[in-house]
Amino acid sequence: MLNPMVKRSRSPKAIALFLFFISVSASFAAQPDVVVEGTQDIWHVGQSMFVLEDESRALTIGDVSRPEFAHRFIRSSMDPPTYGFSRSAYWVRFSYLKKDLAPERRWVLVVMNAPLEHVDVYFQRPDGSFDVRRGGALVPWARREVAHRFHGFYLPEANVEPLTVYIRVQTSSLMTLPVELLTGDKLMRVAASLLVPWWIYVGILASMVLFNTVLYVFLRDRAYLYYVLYIVFFGHFILLRFSGLGYEYFPDAGPWLVRIPQSLAHLGGLCVVLFARSFLHTSRTVPTLDRLLRVLIAVCGTFTLLATFVPVRVSLIIGNTLALVSGLLLLVIPIVVWRRGFQPARFFLAGWSSLCLAVVLVPLSNQGWLPANIVTRHLVMIGSAMEMILFALALANRINEAKKESEAARRQALEGEIYRLRNIELRQANEEILRKQEQLVQAEKLASMGQLAAGVAHEIKNPLNFVNNFSLSLVEMSDELLQELKSLPAGKQDDLMMLASDCRQTAQKIAEHGRRADGIVRSMLEHSTVRPGARSLVDLNRFIEEHIGLVLHDSKGQRLGIPVSVERVLEPGLPLVEVIPQELGRALLNLLNNAFHAVGEQHKKGLSGYVPAVCVSTLRHDGRVEIRIRDNGTGIPAAVRERIFEPFFTTKRPGEGIGLGLSLSHGIITKRHSGTLEFDSNENDGATFVITLPVNPGVLS
Repeated sequence: MLNPMVKRSRSPKAIALFLFFISVSASFAAQPDVVVEGTQDIWHVGQSMFVLEDESRALTIGDVSRPEFAHRFIRSSMDPPTYGFSRSAYWVRFSYLKKDLAPERRWVLVVMNAPLEHVDVYFQRPDGSFDVRRGGALVPWARREVAHRFHGFYLPEANVEPLTVYIRVQTSSLMTLPVELLTGDKLMRVAASLLVPWWIYVGILASMVLFNTVLYVFLRDRAYLYYVLYIVFFGHFILLRFSGLGYEYFPDAGPWLVRIPQSLAHLGGLCVVLFARSFLHTSRTVPTLDRLLRVLIAVCGTFTLLATFVPVRVSLIIGNTLALVSGLLLLVIPIVVWRRGFQPARFFLAGWSSLCLAVVLVPLSNQGWLPANIVTRHLVMIGSAMEMILFALALANRINEAKKESEAARRQALEGEIYRLRNIELRQANEEILRKQEQLVQAEKLASMGQLAAGVAHEIKNPLNFVNNFSLSLVEMSDELLQELKSLPAGKQDDLMMLASDCRQTAQKIAEHGRRADGIVRSMLEHSTVRPGARSLVDLNRFIEEHIGLVLHDSKGQRLGIPVSVERVLEPGLPLVEVIPQELGRALLNLLNNAFHAVGEQHKKGLSGYVPAVCVSTLRHDGRVEIRIRDNGTGIPAAVRERIFEPFFTTKRPGEGIGLGLSLSHGIITKRHSGTLEFDSNENDGATFVITLPVNPGVLS
């Protein structure tokens, strides 16, 4: 037993030691978790905060701020902390102290995860009460403390003593808590930099949509349509679900922006399954698995309609389940189809695998098992972009495969013909056929090149004829002018001025048609780019008169010696029509030249009482303008009427035409002017060509 005196002598030391520990503990307790200094403009709270999981979602700020709850807060080991798709509410606690800060710089506490639905912040005052701020995706834009897609709250002053902050977060989306303390200017810069990868992603998606829409318009292949719809729906799902852009551009649609991405996800799943069926020809290549895809289409369509009405968490569970099923199924099917010989399936497999790999890596990144960088933060976006690019390559490769199949079919048909002939001919005859076949291929290539050259020559022929004819007229008029100058009396000055004026107008025509010839050559050389020509409003009657004059002058220049009666029945007061003058003029010249050629051929037959005549009329009818060109020439034989608009088909004698005029005119009227070109003819009784143009061509391209 200890001596009482000894006990009394030790008690003051014990008391002093106890007070020392109390003071040390108090000093440690007073240390802030984050010290905001003027050395930088952003502080990452990440691993400096403590987190409490509230599975009941019933705890209040009064509960979690009590001393007995302090030990339940666990320091975060991740930056940012991530807890997956959790039903729990999470409480965050940390303290901060602001030191040596310029008074004009306003600091903000920001939770940089836009889809979080409930974000409530509690700043503890010195008297123990709380300054409560409400935020989250469900809070309308006008009621947010900081008008931004992220959840921001202005920091109260804490210059002397640390200030404790509690944050309560609850959401049906991914529970990620990137908490930052930063200035308002820094918030703007950080938010803008975070959008750069998303704008690149939008650019990739837009280019894919535009390119494949054009291919669908020309090829009419449903695979391109499904692919474009998949890009639109799934791309918008990625943007709305992960970027937070929806909250920026639709600030008052918070509750709907939580539900709409799920509908878009189901629509994207529906379209990618339709794309897979169309692209991989599953109904033919794997009919058993194709039935599973049909069931999946029906399920996706059903939940597309239900996604906006069922609870968000239920929709997420359904969406994840469908994603798992469709993901595995669309990995198996292209492998089977590829092994059965359809080579483009490998691009589909590569694209789908890239998206699946990204989806698999996302949870690893969320748990902190992968390093945090720009790649791991945008795994879904990168995987989606890679997938869509590879799908586009798959579609392009399928075109090549279709060409190969067509060539193989033609080769197989030719081989079948050879086998049939082999039964009735000698081996030497078969070898001769093969040799001639190779010669025919080469001849067809040469013929195609010749046709192209002839087409260019045909288009250049008319303007060059004008240049030559006008130049001859200019020489003749110049000779007359010289003669007049040699014997110029005083009263001949007026005639001389008129003659000089004619020379000037003729020279202008030469320059005009020289430019037209240059334009035709340039447009033929640039045919592959198909740039739209300049459009302008024209007086159609005056336009027709000018081109009738050109054709009449050209006929004189060619010295046809045919007295052609040209009748004009032009309706007055026609509205101005928007056309491409150069191209419409080319079509009119082709039709007028054909009419003059037809009456010339009829005249050569020497029919008694025959008078060559051409009638050009205009008429406004039902919001459209008609141009009729009627002649009493040879007409068009019934046997060839269905072919007259075919390229390189002509009824003229060799050397007089190559069959491009009507084909080009038909394309100009129907495709470039959204009009029609029709004809009516009886053999030896003339022909009538009718051009119909819209008065208000709003659909011109």
